[in-house]
Amino acid sequence: MTIQHISSIAIYETPFHFYVIGSDPSETRFCTLKIDRLNESEFIVGEPNHEYTKADVGELLATISSSSIVTPSEKWSTRRNPNPGLIRTLDKALGIIGAVKFLEGYYLLVVTKARVAASIGHHVIYKVEDVSMIYLLASGSPVSADEQRYAKLFQTVDMTTDFYFSYTYDLSRNLQENVLKAKGLHFNKTSYSSEMTAENKFVWNEYLLEPFRKNDVSKKWTVELVHGYVAYQIVELPFAKLTLAVLARRSSRYAGTRFLKRGTNFEGHVANDVETEQIVWDMNSSPSLITGRFSGFVQRRGSVPLFWSQDPATRGVVGKPPIYIDLVEPHGLTTAAHFKELRRKYSHPIMVINLVKRREKRHHENLLHEQFLKTVKYLNEFRKPGRKIDYISFDVAKCNKTGLVLPRLEQLGLKSVLRTGWFQSFPELMGHKIRRHPLLNSFDPLCSEDGQLILQHGLARTNCVDCLDRTNVAQYGIGRIALGFQLYGLGYVDEPWISVNGELCRAYEDLFDEHGDTLALQYAGSQLVHSIKTYKKTSAFQERSRDVIQTISRYYSNTFNDFEKQNGINLFLGIYKYVLFMLEFSLST
Repeated sequence: MTIQHISSIAIYETPFHFYVIGSDPSETRFCTLKIDRLNESEFIVGEPNHEYTKADVGELLATISSSSIVTPSEKWSTRRNPNPGLIRTLDKALGIIGAVKFLEGYYLLVVTKARVAASIGHHVIYKVEDVSMIYLLASGSPVSADEQRYAKLFQTVDMTTDFYFSYTYDLSRNLQENVLKAKGLHFNKTSYSSEMTAENKFVWNEYLLEPFRKNDVSKKWTVELVHGYVAYQIVELPFAKLTLAVLARRSSRYAGTRFLKRGTNFEGHVANDVETEQIVWDMNSSPSLITGRFSGFVQRRGSVPLFWSQDPATRGVVGKPPIYIDLVEPHGLTTAAHFKELRRKYSHPIMVINLVKRREKRHHENLLHEQFLKTVKYLNEFRKPGRKIDYISFDVAKCNKTGLVLPRLEQLGLKSVLRTGWFQSFPELMGHKIRRHPLLNSFDPLCSEDGQLILQHGLARTNCVDCLDRTNVAQYGIGRIALGFQLYGLGYVDEPWISVNGELCRAYEDLFDEHGDTLALQYAGSQLVHSIKTYKKTSAFQERSRDVIQTISRYYSNTFNDFEKQNGINLFLGIYKYVLFMLEFSLST
């Protein structure tokens, strides 16, 4: 059996080539890559179709060292290196992120440090903690100032913050999709198989991997990075031990900072587009996705899918910049494209939960409500009954004055879960079939073709203006209701809800608050202004003080850092094609 993934890498260099030596987890079998250093315009890499033993690798390196031509350079002097034809550039790397070229040659990017962020059964998810960027070109001449400027801009995307990967689990796809892949089943007209590739929109280094894909390098060398949030807690119940995990995948398709990325692009990709998933694993069961007892529930957040914008230059610290509807499409084609993509991935129903204000003395947020509702109504005229978009308007700001936000969200959560269901990797328990809980009398679960899985079909798509504070508390409220049904499906509670004072609920709230803070930092530059505790009836003075501090922090982030961050993201994702045209912009703006 060939090596499935490379988990340990060492890198050597000669004047003309880099040699990448990779091993399997046991470090008993090895593979190699040979990267050319002389071609400035092209990335050339060779992968011998051969596996080596440890002794073979030693002989190979000795041969390379003895046959390499040594140039008269201090770098290759025998005082620095006992094998003057070969230098060990990097002792330990965990995977290849990709390669990138600015003006004068390629850089190789590798993960050099990572920690375990979560486990889903026997699949381990790692958080990137350190990265090396190795310049490949062997020109010998100093790197130009422009090249250094691009490299500095590229590195403003900090890959040591909130980037994740797994050697054995497709982190770009949710649990339901991964189990369907493992079992080779169908869902929503899609055939899932082990050969299915990653969901590209959630792979942030897709552009960086292109040079390796074009050279037909095996995927075992590379890691696919997902940007977002991954964390878990182990919770012990009286008769069970559970892993509770929360995962968030941020889309790369219209990525960027708060005021520079609003609404949608012409392909229907929206700003701040994040898939959030909660997973429960019964640790008393098998760690295999096929035979273990897993349960999952998915939600989505994303900017209102219209063409709209705000100019931060028109606001003060506490003021709100005006909202502008930049383009009104009479037939809603872009909004339709957005929902078509959601239906392709999740099926029906799609429940829009719009949390913006509906009535204001000065037109602001309600502009988004009115135009979004109008567009959805128009699109629904062409949808069959049962396939229409559900539009639910819930003015969180108004409801919060009465302290009833969370109870109202529980009602929305119940409606959502009973319509879309949740995923579980095992059939409905016989006792539940014989005697249905009254809440589930009208619930008709969708089963996989082999009858062994219960599938989530459709989802709740939540938004406010920023898709941060209000959206996070709404997703928490809906998710907490779903968590009760997940535990009920596992057979560990008699009623499909969980106590707000229980250990499991506290763990879930902690995870979801941290999840919200992380997504807010990525998009707006500060933590949540209004956390989940803000919307509870007894919001402490300390929490309200935190809200004011985060408001000011968010303002300064937007004002002084967003342009630089946006340029870095565009360069990282390959949106700036810097070889074809030179974009002149200052790193200070």
